[in-house]
Amino acid sequence: MPPSNAPLLHRLAVFAGVLVLGATTVGTVAAANPVTFKPRNGGNAWDTGPTLASGRVIVSFRPGTGAAARASIAAAAGLTKIRDMRGVDMGVYRAARADLASLQRTMAVDSAVVSVTPDIVLHRDADPTGEPGWPDLWGLDNQGQQILSVSGTSNVDIDGLESEAITGGDPAVTVAVIDDGVDFSHPDLAARAWTNPGESGLDANGNPKETNGIDDDHNGFIDDVHGWDFCNKDNTVHDPGQDFHGTHVAGTIAASLDGQGIVGVAPNVKIMALKFLDNGNGPNQCGDTSLAIEAIAYAKSFGVTLSNDSWGGRGPFADFQPLYDAMQASGILFIASAGNDGIDNDTNPSPAYPASFDLPNVISVAAADQNGGLADFSNFGHTTVDIAAPGVNIVSAVPGGFFSGVPDPGWAYLSGTSMAAPHVTGVAALIESQDPSLRISTPANLAIIKAKLLGTGKPLPLTAGDTLTGRMVDARNALDQVPPTAFAPNGHAFVLGTALGVKTVSTTVGWPAGTDDLSGIGSYDLLQQTNGGAWAAAVNATPSRSAPRTLIVDSTYRFRVRARDRAGNLSATVDGPTITPKLYQETSSLVSYTGTWTSSASGYASAGRTRFATRAGASVTFRFNGRAVAIAAPKGSTRGSAKVYVDGVYAGIVDLHRSTSVNRILVFGRSWASYGAHSVKLVLNGTSGHPRFDVDAFAILR
Repeated sequence: MPPSNAPLLHRLAVFAGVLVLGATTVGTVAAANPVTFKPRNGGNAWDTGPTLASGRVIVSFRPGTGAAARASIAAAAGLTKIRDMRGVDMGVYRAARADLASLQRTMAVDSAVVSVTPDIVLHRDADPTGEPGWPDLWGLDNQGQQILSVSGTSNVDIDGLESEAITGGDPAVTVAVIDDGVDFSHPDLAARAWTNPGESGLDANGNPKETNGIDDDHNGFIDDVHGWDFCNKDNTVHDPGQDFHGTHVAGTIAASLDGQGIVGVAPNVKIMALKFLDNGNGPNQCGDTSLAIEAIAYAKSFGVTLSNDSWGGRGPFADFQPLYDAMQASGILFIASAGNDGIDNDTNPSPAYPASFDLPNVISVAAADQNGGLADFSNFGHTTVDIAAPGVNIVSAVPGGFFSGVPDPGWAYLSGTSMAAPHVTGVAALIESQDPSLRISTPANLAIIKAKLLGTGKPLPLTAGDTLTGRMVDARNALDQVPPTAFAPNGHAFVLGTALGVKTVSTTVGWPAGTDDLSGIGSYDLLQQTNGGAWAAAVNATPSRSAPRTLIVDSTYRFRVRARDRAGNLSATVDGPTITPKLYQETSSLVSYTGTWTSSASGYASAGRTRFATRAGASVTFRFNGRAVAIAAPKGSTRGSAKVYVDGVYAGIVDLHRSTSVNRILVFGRSWASYGAHSVKLVLNGTSGHPRFDVDAFAILR
């Protein structure tokens, strides 16, 4: 506790270990469980080798093979085109059959085919699994392995192995770790230190700017090479016996991929160390809100747009107003730990701040365990906590000798929302690495990064209701920039049980499942064109693969579909066939009858009349060309049933019996994938007591 005459400022504590947090408390760390890692492979990282992208093949064609010929060859082999490859006589296809060798033999007989090969997924030469500590990094790759005697659940992770194959980050991206200090002498962090360009190189006298004791860049800080220590007011961002927390956080974000120790989520990015905490280990009892605000201002002055903030305090919001104001005006995206009190930040009168600030540039992170549940210590909140990340039994770098038994260099397991937040920060750094335009601080850019982080997380059912998204951050999904593949609408059918309108009919439009090799399909958009006019949105962002559409008889329609993956990438649109609904009355020349049928006037019928029979064996046949058909008839207490045959094959019973009367009901339907000639035949059963069977009209989709 601070002395009784301490300034009336909140002391902010780290959210690691098992903490008792309050406005003036500093947490204590749970058992660190130190570990020793020996370098593997002589410290080298090896190529993971290629893997087959399931079901995808590259077909090489002889020059001059036209689009129609390619399509015919692919269709004969059961291939679905994904895309043509620019500048070469090749295309990417999805194979229905699993046996590649058989497919190759089948297609080899066609002289237009040069080769059929798997579309192999290639990886960067640097292999994160070569790090000695990789098996312990369940947060990056959970295969159900046992960590500290706790077995996990496979795939409860951020897909760090997959994201490393896309990017390890860009050294031009800098993350501010506002915390206690960072030990950049640690081998996993030595290459990750941000360097102030104004305090590096030689000054006019030929002396190194890093140590010349001059404020070379005139920013008010002398020799601030890798950041600043606001606690001790010097440029030494690590002090002996301190800084376990910031070092651990920095390791999770960016520990180097170097064949020793562990690897971070974004192992190529840089860390700006801004020390304002000492967690009770130093002489100055730091952690005041004012120091945090100064650290934010420092990061802002260098244009840093990402900050990890694994700390906080509790109290009334009014006491945190200056911190709120500084963060709001910073142009920085703050990834903040939700706190370790096990409380609901939504409803508690003293939630954890800054995680609970209602700011668009704050992301609040809860801690999840190895099996996908919310950690028992983690704060939660359906509106104030955004997303979860691994936060239990997390191994990362710590200063040598800090914990008993920790070697130098050292690594240790820690638990807390402090450990969860840097997983999210690392993914944010990967997003900025992949898209340099997002490194410019604008509200729109910060919103894009935040939306990617929250929108691409993998579902975490055990945290549903505990966070805004009910998800765990997912690096692979967040980095997905490859659009999915959509397939044309091919299912057009009538909605049975609905009534014919005066000039309208109820239908459904369906389409095959799209494909996406990374984040997976999230939703579809359906667009509609009527009578050759402009395309208009029919249904947006539906997870379903079908949609109801009410169509006007004799109008011409066309539908197109596009797929959206969970990363927000849109496929190209694909168009289905032209569809025209037609209505044929019972008097149409396409309709033929056997047995005795009687015409009956009815003000409720689609054209004012129906035709009915009562004797078993009487039949009616409708022959047509189309892709869907439906029979309209009245239902009531005097009506009976008939057998139905489609294209000569028995298809079931149509029963018109109902206690109350309804009219123009679509009582039977059938649809086909393509246009063709078909017939529908009804044969009366002569139902005892209510034998009458009426036919009103036949609807088709051409």
